[in-house]
Amino acid sequence: MKKTLTSLVLAALAIASCQQKESTEPVLAGKLTVEPIITKATEVNFEAGDKIGLTVVADGAAENYATNACLTYASDVFAGDLEWYADIYTKADLYAYYPYAYAGVPEAYHTFYDQTAGIGAADFMAASKTGVLPTANSVAMVFKHMMTKLVVNVDNESGSEIESIGIEGTPRATGFDLENMALTEFAGELPEEVTGPVMAYEAVAGKTWQAIVIPHSNAMSIVITLSSKKVLTQSLAAMTLKSGGQYTINARVLPENVIVSASGEIENWTDEGEIGFEGGSTSEELPVTFTEYEGYFEYDGVEYKTVKLADGNTWMAENLRFVPRGRTVSRDPAEDAGIWYPASNADKVADPALVETLGLLYDAATAFGVSAVTLDNADTFEGVQGICPTGWHIPTVTDFTGLVGHCPNSAYVNTEGAYYDASIKGASLAALKEAGWEWQFASMRNKTSTSGKGSYTVTSYNDIYGVMSYLIGSTMHQKTTNEDGSLKNVQYYYLMPTYNASNEKAAVAYGNFLAGASLRCVKNK
Repeated sequence: MKKTLTSLVLAALAIASCQQKESTEPVLAGKLTVEPIITKATEVNFEAGDKIGLTVVADGAAENYATNACLTYASDVFAGDLEWYADIYTKADLYAYYPYAYAGVPEAYHTFYDQTAGIGAADFMAASKTGVLPTANSVAMVFKHMMTKLVVNVDNESGSEIESIGIEGTPRATGFDLENMALTEFAGELPEEVTGPVMAYEAVAGKTWQAIVIPHSNAMSIVITLSSKKVLTQSLAAMTLKSGGQYTINARVLPENVIVSASGEIENWTDEGEIGFEGGSTSEELPVTFTEYEGYFEYDGVEYKTVKLADGNTWMAENLRFVPRGRTVSRDPAEDAGIWYPASNADKVADPALVETLGLLYDAATAFGVSAVTLDNADTFEGVQGICPTGWHIPTVTDFTGLVGHCPNSAYVNTEGAYYDASIKGASLAALKEAGWEWQFASMRNKTSTSGKGSYTVTSYNDIYGVMSYLIGSTMHQKTTNEDGSLKNVQYYYLMPTYNASNEKAAVAYGNFLAGASLRCVKNK
């Protein structure tokens, strides 16, 4: 496997969905194979020769049917000499890990201190699947990163080149339990003492470094060595790094010191909040990074899936969770903060843990990247970039109707919309999901006028909370004023779902500029 950023995630994420459905009926025994399917990647697919270790435990058997069988990647599947057992009616539990160890299933993991040539060798992933019958199809298994990935984005203003970046304060080893997919307390003997930090891999010349470390709660430090031989060290605030988490450290390197902030993601690289750094610096002056890849982009240290749909546009396939510099996410919908946590739960309470799957809620001004929407500027934001990354924009009403077709304003109805279904006056949510654009029910922050009080609206249906939700659009529908001529309200064309027993669709609607709604950006053509 190529020792670069994307290949690490591929192995772990390589099996979250399957292009070949597993057979539910017993079939004649044959080769046991595993087919990796990419769901969220950072670089390339598995390469020929990559190996996983597979253990098979048949129901009722006194011994494992197979222990640490080596399967090698070729022709899109992992395969080897291992065949299914003859009893095609007996289920089995499967356990796999990557990379393969010839000595046997690992019971411990030791830190790789020199990762300057790449982080592939330091990555470690595991997967399990229970109740599998012998099948002629490949078995889909969801792999999970067991370690933590650190990504260091650097804005170098020191006047010297950066020779190396190291991470101090990480554990030297951890135990590993494959059956329970868990890290355990290390009980073995450590080799001789290791001096110095984990040396990171320079993934993007002069800009981005990466390292794989053992999850822990130790206080860490970042150590930057310049070509002038000056060594700059900055302590990070203590935080529990989780298994499967990716944490992004943004470092502004000055001639005499380093300004650092950090944020994180967990399991397949999902958000875990702000780390900060010891001493309380601000991240307001740190650069916002953006790198685009096939099927995803990385924006300010966070990955987002993207998908090209039948309308010809490339869309974000998940909701934005970007926090502009100097802004703070609010838990209180009554606060006019401009950004709120979602509250897609029965209690209608803001929940930061939902951000990774549902994104954040923004009002129109925040999304458009302005301090306020006014009478004078309300109709000037169509197609604006706003807080979207460079080369992307906030959807227009034409973008929305090109996707779902229906709009309450007949002037914008598009019967040629890519997923338009005249029978439901919109696009089926199931059809959008099948195309790779699944709706995320994130609830909304509702506020109907400038003098009103904001509150969460958390409608539920069939145990799905947050059904009342919107995606922000940039085309104005109308604006209204108070008797004194001051601004009362502005409505933009937003996208919303209808989710009930008879109709599950997405269609264009009118959204209030003061509401808190989700945002998915569209790539410029």
